Amino acid sequence: MPGPKEDIMGLFDSLKNMFARHEHHHGGGIGQPLTLADAKAVLAFIVVHQQLADMRKVADAVKQLQDEMPQYITFGMSHYYSEPKRVRFQSEGGKFIDADAIATAFAETTVLQDECEIQHLMGDIEDNREHRDPAKTPAVPIDELVRVTDERLATGNNEEQSRAWLFALFDQLDDIAEATKNNLEPLVTALNTTQQNSSATIGNSATTDAGNSSNNANAGDARSRIISLIADALFPAAESSKTSESSASAAIRELMLNPTATSLDYMPAIDVLRAHGLTICR
Repeated sequence: MPGPKEDIMGLFDSLKNMFARHEHHHGGGIGQPLTLADAKAVLAFIVVHQQLADMRKVADAVKQLQDEMPQYITFGMSHYYSEPKRVRFQSEGGKFIDADAIATAFAETTVLQDECEIQHLMGDIEDNREHRDPAKTPAVPIDELVRVTDERLATGNNEEQSRAWLFALFDQLDDIAEATKNNLEPLVTALNTTQQNSSATIGNSATTDAGNSSNNANAGDARSRIISLIADALFPAAESSKTSESSASAAIRELMLNPTATSLDYMPAIDVLRAHGLTICR
């Protein structure tokens, strides 16, 4: 049975493999305009490369990101502190790691909790990717993910929790497509039905103007339709762009809908990490 040291090495080996898959995406460093995907990868890279003795700082920083800028939360961030049992008996620099406090902070981080749940529903594909043969691995059924999505987005549910689930779905969409072997149509149907049945969209309680909506449930591939449905729910196209808040929402929406669009809008997220004392490497 592996000891704590072997567990830690295994954790960082998996992180190394995960980030190796994203390295070719980076078109620039911190301070350069980045796509939403690249900005998430940079932020996650910063998070997971912090010292173990700073785990509480990391948890608090990621919690603030989730509360204020959930569009930058990504599953890779959970690897740092979502499994404190692996480091419960580790110490660094003579400091004992407060794993219970870190676990509490993680429990409050809704988007990451949802991302981890989606990963479990998809057979923990991120953690198992290096050990699976796609040609021999059967597709993961999407039915349970659809059921949970219907449940989370049901009319009358907590709006913050519904939004968290949508951000998590958006971030996990590529893994969902890979795990289900592109069986995404049931999720399209679920999201489309939810949006049609909602008296208000899950975005600042505003109703979407069908004429301005980016979504057309009958156009494009399933992945694109899901992205459009999520963007419409989170940031309705009919929102006025006269205020700074709605302008920011429009900017996030554009980054979600256009994977090649770049922006410096992630820099406040860098500032949040820095404010919590995290080391920022360029």
